[in-house]
Amino acid sequence: MSETNLPATSQNPFKNPTYPQRTHVKERAHWQGVLAACEAKVAEAGRVLVASPNHPRRADLERLYAQMLGARDQVADKAKRLPLEAGGLYHEDKEKLEEGVAALARVEARWNEIKG
Repeated sequence: MSETNLPATSQNPFKNPTYPQRTHVKERAHWQGVLAACEAKVAEAGRVLVASPNHPRRADLERLYAQMLGARDQVADKAKRLPLEAGGLYHEDKEKLEEGVAALARVEARWNEIKG
């Protein structure tokens, strides 16, 4: 008997009733947009870093750029995982993604102060 021919009153034997259903799959485009915005900020910082090899605070800019890359990587990892998560794991990963976005914003603010 195929999955589509099951009577409405019986449980579907092809799905585990204790496994939470993935309900966030349609959010993939949103999270990819968040990631794209983060990548654009990091790319712009990289262009500035390359264009200013003699900046008086070059070491500080390099350190902040490395922090931007770390925050971007955190966002990228969670943006990839979020649409497939279910239950508590979704909420935990969403919080970590939001923390990555906030960290990138803080580092970007310091970057702008130093860059001048």
